[in-house]
Amino acid sequence: MKNIKTGILLQGKVSKWTMPIIEEFKSNFPDSEIILSTWDTEDITDIPCKIIQSPLPEYTSPYQSTKNFQIIGCRNGLKEFNADIILKGRSDQFIHNPEIFNIFLKEKSSDKIMYPHLGVRKGIKDYWIEDFCQISSRKTLLDFWNFMPFDDGKHEVAVEIYLTKNYVLKTKKDSRPWNSIKYEYFIPKGYHDVFQIEWEKIVNIEHYRETLSRESDENLV
Repeated sequence: MKNIKTGILLQGKVSKWTMPIIEEFKSNFPDSEIILSTWDTEDITDIPCKIIQSPLPEYTSPYQSTKNFQIIGCRNGLKEFNADIILKGRSDQFIHNPEIFNIFLKEKSSDKIMYPHLGVRKGIKDYWIEDFCQISSRKTLLDFWNFMPFDDGKHEVAVEIYLTKNYVLKTKKDSRPWNSIKYEYFIPKGYHDVFQIEWEKIVNIEHYRETLSRESDENLV
C-alpha cells in the first residue's frame, strides 16, 4: 500500500468492545487514521483515537429504525478523512484480517464497494447487500452516504435494501435489473474467511445469533 493513505471509520455507540477494536486496528494498521463517529450521549473517556460526536437522532415513526443514525454517523465521520481508501465499520465489530486493505486494492476497482457477504436471506432479495462494513475509495463512500436520503419511517424496509436501492437507483441512476448490475457496484467477500469478522451481537446475544443462522448460507459459530 505504498503511498496510499488508508483510514478506518468506526460508527455507532461505545461498547466494551470499542476500545479493544481500536487497539487492534492500530496494531494491524499503524499508518491508518482511525476515527470513531458516535453520539454526544456516549462516554468517550480514554477512547484512543480521534472522535466525532453528533447529536443523537430520533427514531423514525411509525416504523422505527436506525437508518438515519447510520447515515448521520457516516457522513459526519467521512468528511474528516483525507485518506484514499477507507474501511467503514462498526464500533462493536472486529475485522481481524490485517490484509483487508490489500485485498481490496488487488481488485483495482476503487469505484466499487467491497462488503462482507454472509448470505443473509440466502440471496433471494433484490438489492440486499449486507451493511456490516464497507471498503472503498473516499470518493465512492462520500457519494454513497452524502446523497443517501433520510428515512421518513413511513414504510418498513430492511436497512440493507434501503441503502443499496437508494444508492443504485437514485445516486447511480441505474434502473437495470439488479442481478445484471450488482457486481458493477459491489464486491462480495467472505464474512468469515476474508473479513474475519467478530461481532459483539452474534457473540453475546443467542436469539440474534440463531435468527441470523436461520437466514444465512454460512455457519455463524
